Amino acid sequence: MSRRSGIGRLERRLALVGAALVVPAVALTGCSATPTPGDADSPRADTSTRPAAKSTCPDVLWDPPPSLQLEQISRELVPWSPTLLGVDTTWRGDGFTVETVSGGYMDELTEPYDDLQQTGTRSLQGDPEAAILHGSFQGSPVLMVLWRDSSQAVPCDVHAFLVQGADADTEDLLLQGLR
Repeated sequence: MSRRSGIGRLERRLALVGAALVVPAVALTGCSATPTPGDADSPRADTSTRPAAKSTCPDVLWDPPPSLQLEQISRELVPWSPTLLGVDTTWRGDGFTVETVSGGYMDELTEPYDDLQQTGTRSLQGDPEAAILHGSFQGSPVLMVLWRDSSQAVPCDVHAFLVQGADADTEDLLLQGLR
């Protein structure tokens, strides 16, 4: 008998012993108390990995005037919590921008504008009273309309309509579409 055939027998014996140890180990793990995803009594495994349902703050009710050429350039969902999203939408016109904001905090919306002054009020749909503010930002005129919708919970109660860079006539025209 050659030495080579002796090694072959040893390998076969080790393989048989290994197989004899693996089969009981597999059988024991199948009898454990841990439920498997397919068990009828186990909770659904995919429920813990699904993202939470999200809700979005109601958008600002504004119809851009057809006489002005405006292009919507962005619409962002702003996370206020793991399940609540605000909406920030921006339009670009000829030398000006319009931004509508749903959800947030008034001080965060007005903070970038140091010189905002209330110049009037406006009644909107659903009867909220909106403050009309004027100021400037980096040498450009700013109009901000800011209000709370009492039918919405914080932070979805805060809404803003912001026009930057428009002349007074264009601001008036843009305000007409705010409801």
